[in-house]
Amino acid sequence: MKGRIKQVASGLPKENEMGEKYPALRYSDTLFEESKNGVWTVECNSWKEFEDRIGEFKKKNYKYLWRGQSCERPLLPSVYRDCTPDDNRVKQHLSQFKKDMPRAADLEEFLRRAKTEQTKEFEKALSKYYKMIRAKADDNDPKENYVTDFINDIYWAIGQHHGLKTPLLDWTTDPYKALFFAFCKEEEKNNNRVVFGLAEKSIRLFQKKGKTKRYIRFLSNLDFVHTILNGFHGSPDFKERIGSMFRRIESQNGMFTCSLHNIEEVEKHAKRCYRHFRNKKNQKDEIVFLIKIMVPNSIRESVLEELEGKKGITYKTMYPDLQGAALCCNLKLDLSQ
Repeated sequence: MKGRIKQVASGLPKENEMGEKYPALRYSDTLFEESKNGVWTVECNSWKEFEDRIGEFKKKNYKYLWRGQSCERPLLPSVYRDCTPDDNRVKQHLSQFKKDMPRAADLEEFLRRAKTEQTKEFEKALSKYYKMIRAKADDNDPKENYVTDFINDIYWAIGQHHGLKTPLLDWTTDPYKALFFAFCKEEEKNNNRVVFGLAEKSIRLFQKKGKTKRYIRFLSNLDFVHTILNGFHGSPDFKERIGSMFRRIESQNGMFTCSLHNIEEVEKHAKRCYRHFRNKKNQKDEIVFLIKIMVPNSIRESVLEELEGKKGITYKTMYPDLQGAALCCNLKLDLSQ
């Protein structure tokens, strides 16, 4: 394998200052690959090369989120790709989805009751959400102010995994599932598929005078809903209806990012993280905030076969519903031609 990958050296900032709480790889001139401003581009021309690369990342316990795309388009949430709607239009869009989604009344009742009763499970979930979206606790900005955002993000997460245009960008903790999404759709116009890796270290930036500012949020809404369901006093049938809305997220090890500058794509954010990190005193390590693994379209069939045979990853496992079965059959038909 080309190059040499090193874990971030000790002596970096404390873990609450982008340190080893979020271990990331660093690059050096010995990598023999394109690396610039915190973004590392690497080519994997076979299943074996991809497997070796990911194996090395896992061995070092690097903390990255992964996303597969059929082409190297900007890492922008779907609602901002074709246009830049203002906040009011985005709110109207979500409001319409809340009305039109199947079992809308069930989910609304579930969240209303959890909010009104303020169960310990709801408070636990809200506290977790608050820690994710706030860079630092602020007594003048209590977590109760974010209940509406918390509930809205639950709706956005459901919609994201069912085709709704949202301000969220979906990722997975499993790089092989990201690889599946890079290859599952036929894309004749592109020579490369891309698997992106976003360092959890880029969750925050540190500004002058010790002030902390967060530019991107990492969200895991499935945990919130499971936590609330555990303390919810309702019929098993009602709980099943609610839980079924989140099965795709669970199957895909789904997580989400939400940029606080909505129309800024993630690669720009990663480069800004790199600049701030390098500007800190005595920071000589070059942190890789964004990985771009380029995989040729020509090996699509073999990659999909390996994913199914070795990892059990297919449309049926990614979409555990009727649509997943249909997509799986369609893909097998396409590959047999």
